[in-house]
Amino acid sequence: MKRSLTVPIAIGLAGALIACSATAQTTIDHYVKKGLECNLALHQKTFDLQKAELDLKRAKALFYPQASLNSQYTLASGGRTQDLPVGDMLNGVYSTLNQLSGQNKFPQISNQTIAFLPNDFHDTRVEVSLPLVNTDIRYNKAIKQELIHTQKADIDIYKRELVKNIKEAYYQYLQSGKAVDIYNNALALASENLRVSEKFMQNAMATKETVLRARAQVSQVKASLIAATNQQQNAAAYFNCLLNQSLDAEIVKDTTIFENVNTAVITSLDVPVRREELTKLQSAQKVVGTSIKMNRSYIIPKLNAFYNIGFQGFGFRFNGDQFYQLGGLQFRWDLFKANDNKYKVRQSQLELDALSTQYKDVEQQLTLQVRTSTNNYRSAVQTLQALADEVLSTRETYRFAERRFREGQALQIELIDARTQLTNAQLNYSLAQLAVLTRAAELERVTASHNF
Repeated sequence: MKRSLTVPIAIGLAGALIACSATAQTTIDHYVKKGLECNLALHQKTFDLQKAELDLKRAKALFYPQASLNSQYTLASGGRTQDLPVGDMLNGVYSTLNQLSGQNKFPQISNQTIAFLPNDFHDTRVEVSLPLVNTDIRYNKAIKQELIHTQKADIDIYKRELVKNIKEAYYQYLQSGKAVDIYNNALALASENLRVSEKFMQNAMATKETVLRARAQVSQVKASLIAATNQQQNAAAYFNCLLNQSLDAEIVKDTTIFENVNTAVITSLDVPVRREELTKLQSAQKVVGTSIKMNRSYIIPKLNAFYNIGFQGFGFRFNGDQFYQLGGLQFRWDLFKANDNKYKVRQSQLELDALSTQYKDVEQQLTLQVRTSTNNYRSAVQTLQALADEVLSTRETYRFAERRFREGQALQIELIDARTQLTNAQLNYSLAQLAVLTRAAELERVTASHNF
């Protein structure tokens, strides 16, 4: 009987785990669909499923009659022989009969030597066999059929992990693009600060040290921009790799995901967890259980029917003299194997007990995953809400510092500090948005809520 986990989950909802527009959902869903269609590792697992399906067809074929054409032609010389003294036994009798009859009707014959190896001999036949009683075939079919369910569960496990990886990679790519934009904006602010500082120095309102400090800030932001651009390129390459497309392929940016992520609200839901990991273990238990039944069926004898039709004789000829038919039954009953089958049953029973223990452990681990992912998601949403106020505050702080600096009422270090705080706040907010999206994808994974 299938079991499922049900745990209370605090989850952000605004139409979905993340509050995205219809366009945003269409874009990410498009990439997920493409990844499920094109991912190479998933294709390899699909091949394993196809092999399992062919194994089942082969198991079913064993129930049908099996026919084969066999032919053997032999040439021989030497080897063991058997002497037959037919001449010694019959020639005297034949001579007496010829004398009594006055005729020569009974010729003299020679002794014969029969070779055990037949020379110029062939046997060509069609063999047909049919299992009448064979429990191994029936249990083998049941095992192969259950292994297909195991392979399907394994594919679904990888699909869910792939969906999570694709979404996380896409969100990472978008966030890295936002980081590039933030550093570009910071570079513009630092460059403007450098321009104003140079103008102040020209008007004897600032020292050369002020200009040098402004130039250092520009260089520092440029270095951060280079690192952010490299991270964006790497994120794009990884995302394209998951989709099995060119690493330089263009990626459609759906910035509305980040724009709307902070509209999510927290509510309490009871989400049933239908994890394929448990389904896979249940399927493995069924396979082992069937193996136990098969090993116990050794006490049931096996009965096969066979029929042969063909030609046999000296000289490679097909005529009425060489034609023959042969049919019958084959019965086999293993009476003694020194308890080998009992040992097999005990081994399978131990394996079944181990799978039962593993099932309980995995069930517990999955419950922990759901609880942990829920807490992580809720914490990420709360962190995002807290950082939103920080961005507003630092933006206003920089605006006031810039105005006071232009009016000569603030030191350059105050403006630099305000700009640094603004950049860091924007980056932290962007990372918090990424965290919410990533935690949402993780929560979707552990609750197995994505529909293929």
